[in-house]
Amino acid sequence: MKRLKQPHWMGLILLLLLAGCYTWATWRAFTQRVPGGNDFLAHYTAWEAYLKHGLSPYSDEAALHTQLAIYGRPALPGEDQNRLTYPFYSIILHGPFVAIDYPLARAIYMTLLQAALFAGVIMTLDLVHWRPPTWLLTVILAWSLLYYPQARGVILGQFAIFGFLSLAGTLFLLRRNRDSSAGALLVLSTVKPTLVFLVTPFLLIWAVTRRRWRFVGGFLGTLAVLTLGSLVALPSWIGELWHRITRYGQYTIGQSPVWLLTHVAVPSLGLSGETVIAALLVAGMLAAWWLAIRPGGDVEFHWALGVTLVVSNLIVPRSATTNYVLMLLPVLWVFAALDRSPEWGRSLLLTVMLISLIGPWWLHFVTVHGNAEHPIMFIPPPLILGLVLAFGRKWLIRDAQAAEVMP
Repeated sequence: MKRLKQPHWMGLILLLLLAGCYTWATWRAFTQRVPGGNDFLAHYTAWEAYLKHGLSPYSDEAALHTQLAIYGRPALPGEDQNRLTYPFYSIILHGPFVAIDYPLARAIYMTLLQAALFAGVIMTLDLVHWRPPTWLLTVILAWSLLYYPQARGVILGQFAIFGFLSLAGTLFLLRRNRDSSAGALLVLSTVKPTLVFLVTPFLLIWAVTRRRWRFVGGFLGTLAVLTLGSLVALPSWIGELWHRITRYGQYTIGQSPVWLLTHVAVPSLGLSGETVIAALLVAGMLAAWWLAIRPGGDVEFHWALGVTLVVSNLIVPRSATTNYVLMLLPVLWVFAALDRSPEWGRSLLLTVMLISLIGPWWLHFVTVHGNAEHPIMFIPPPLILGLVLAFGRKWLIRDAQAAEVMP
């Protein structure tokens, strides 16, 4: 028995050594020399203010501590104030890094994000029953890391990649009937609620209709424990967080793609156009939910999940291109369906991957102003994926039936 287990331990040790060397190289060549990682830095400084200085991470003093680290001064009017708008239990993930010097902490965080991304991709490939040859798997992993939203997310230290791991892992565990663990893991994604504010209700409603009570219990129980534990540590955190959320638009930069479409691209549409488009998108999403939760509708589950992810990214009040990492779930299913198509499928797949890899980076470099993304960057990914899901629905459902792409 020991002989059978030895190779696994050796592989794990080798993997950890490689991760350690990679982290050291990242620190030495990048994070030690190049300042940045502002998304991670905002968490690092907020929890530093709490753990080292006894300040509420939601306070003005903590926000000033963050602004001094990012700007070297208080934020000016019109600049992102980088206030913490995450639940207190995010301290479990980000708090331990405070004990480490920031450049090294950032390097470790970047390594963990890349590991989370690769793990999420591997689990998603399993979910869609796609086992590409080794060379293609290598290409897929490289594409997943270098694709604009993910690459930018790693550089900035964006939690959304952990949200992708949480959702992919939840579906992976559900497929294996490990419902309690799946529900508990889904709670990780709620650290950034805007990632799953529509996905979570969909999954819970589906679970109730399928009588998967352990999934519901695992999610609600874990969320309750973390919430109550946070109240013990900082009794005022829910009120303070709510205060920050209700004023979110006053101190952050960015809008939803629908807002950009109706107020920037076609300003004549205005608020009325924004409301109508958002209402139509939500109505279409609810119709997709019905198709998935009705008896015998499991074949529609991943399609409805894809629609939900697209709609949530289109209408969320404050969007970010780094949040698009969660759309890897339906994107990889589309890739799998292409690869399973006869004759021309793999060639088309490789062409799509190449165009989607180069296109967003080209668009970014020709539109970027200073270090700020142009609003156009927010529109293509969810719009294109939404069109594929809408017009390719029958094709994807046939693939789901043939390959048993179901929860």
